[in-house]
Amino acid sequence: MNTEKDDELLRMLSGDLERLDAQYNDISPPSLQGLERLIAEEALRRQLQSRRELQRFLLVALFMVSIVMVSLGLAPVTYWILQAAVPIAGLGCLAVVRLRLRREDAEE
Repeated sequence: MNTEKDDELLRMLSGDLERLDAQYNDISPPSLQGLERLIAEEALRRQLQSRRELQRFLLVALFMVSIVMVSLGLAPVTYWILQAAVPIAGLGCLAVVRLRLRREDAEE
């Protein structure tokens, strides 16, 4: 009984695969010239995209450097305080985390 169902299922699957193969047999591969043109267009598009990204990066970098230079010129004391405060705050946070970890290890 199972063999009849298995045979029927196998016939159905074979028929479906034949129909699928018949549909894809009608598709012809693209020509070599078409593929070469597609590759060249994609390379050009990527090159233009990378140029645009570089231009945007340089524009943002120039803007940020300009802000830093203006702030240095207008308020040098504030600039130097910020330059010192940020690393000190980072090191302070790191020290607090390490102390907490040591206390937790000591409690265990």
